[in-house]
Amino acid sequence: MSTFKPEILAPAGDLEKLKTAFLYGADACYMGVKSMSMRVKENEIEQDELEEAILLARELGKKLYLTMNIHAHENRLNFLEKEIDYLKQLHERGVDPDAILISDVGVIMILREQCPWIPIHISTQANILNSAGIEFWAKQGVTRVVLGREVSLREVKQIRKKLKARQVEVEIESFVHGAMCMAYSGRCLLSSFMCNRDANEGMCAHSCRWNYKMHDVKPPTIEGADGTEYFLEEELRPGQYIPVEEDKEGTYFMSSKDMCMAEHLVDLIEAQVDSLKIEGRHKTLYYVAIASRIYRQALDLAMKGKPLTEEILDLVASINTRGYFTGFWYGRPGAEGQKYEERRDYNDDYCFAGVIRKAEGNCVTMEVKNTLKQGDRLDVITPDKTIPFVLHEFHDAQNGTLIEAAHPGQGFRITFTIEQPLQVGYVVRKKKRS
Repeated sequence: MSTFKPEILAPAGDLEKLKTAFLYGADACYMGVKSMSMRVKENEIEQDELEEAILLARELGKKLYLTMNIHAHENRLNFLEKEIDYLKQLHERGVDPDAILISDVGVIMILREQCPWIPIHISTQANILNSAGIEFWAKQGVTRVVLGREVSLREVKQIRKKLKARQVEVEIESFVHGAMCMAYSGRCLLSSFMCNRDANEGMCAHSCRWNYKMHDVKPPTIEGADGTEYFLEEELRPGQYIPVEEDKEGTYFMSSKDMCMAEHLVDLIEAQVDSLKIEGRHKTLYYVAIASRIYRQALDLAMKGKPLTEEILDLVASINTRGYFTGFWYGRPGAEGQKYEERRDYNDDYCFAGVIRKAEGNCVTMEVKNTLKQGDRLDVITPDKTIPFVLHEFHDAQNGTLIEAAHPGQGFRITFTIEQPLQVGYVVRKKKRS
């Protein structure tokens, strides 16, 4: 096998998720700066926490990349000035992020001028699909380019070959897991059109995932209709009709399945993809833990030429997903890449039961994330194994009262005993269906 080993890059929507990703095997994390980042609603990192995050990564021998990857309107540049001031303060204390992820050319120019010591990575929002685009950014001093999800494995190999021939030294990062946008990343206007939330500024409402009805109508049923036409009506917007147009190839928008390349990492190693990126800064602590462990173990096995174990495949299936496919890696997907069924058909056999907050010998305290009852069969997911157990007797952690059911909310915690010693930060899952 090749000695080339990619980086596992996990999402971190806040400081706790960052710690979880590192605990479960991620080599690096990407974390948003609130005022300049996509996924703006889900990024809770504050300036004082940013310094803690960078120092934590340094202590663990990991890396932390900041994201400032919105397409910025003029007023956002005022926020950028404030972020730059803070980055300069951190620099004076010797605390710098390992890189900043950017898509807007103006923001890149300003960061290069004001913080030239911080490496720049080009975000997937820039829609880079070819070697010429990569070479252009490399000549501007960029050290890494995140390819668009639309680039195939064959194209990555061609890109690598051309960059080598032209002696262009730059790292390539690609998505290997998570949600797929129905448009080129960040180029969708559906969210802006339907609810005035700009996807290019990190506020996508995911309108493509909503439940729609298809209407086959003739005038005058809908005013302005001419002949037999097709319209969409969103579930929560009755009476608002969106015309549907299609050519001989069909119509291309709506909800896609999620990408999963866990079983194909050998191909990505051979293609020399430097960083394997997991999507999901807006997703739960449970997702971050499970996805980080999956790709940590999958990559370690792939480096030895070994397939995934049944335990890892079980973890892959345990994440709440719209169904999996391999994205564009092996060519342009057809209907197999779309999720046409209703939301209740999504894979959600497991739920996030809780997270271990305290562990003293065999006695543990767990913050409850979903309703639990005596007799529930749970699994503790550690960074390297899955520990099944039955939740027998447990108590309210605050007052010690023996209880038969626990409900999530306001950080409610329970205590119980378990045979195997656990660690703070481990996540616990519950199977919802037998």
